[in-house]
Amino acid sequence: MFKLPLVIIYMIVAFNITAFTVVDLLLFHSLTIKIIASLLTVASWILAYRNRDKFVRIG
Repeated sequence: MFKLPLVIIYMIVAFNITAFTVVDLLLFHSLTIKIIASLLTVASWILAYRNRDKFVRIG
């Protein structure tokens, strides 16, 4: 039995959302889209931080 920390999965997703936000900030000129993308990034990192102590069993 192997215990995988859920923070790894959450951080991969949060990093991908962060990368999308950086590209979004460079390409789009709409302030609304930039604010929504930034809030989504912050929310994903908060979710990763709050679930840092949870594990899932593999096997």
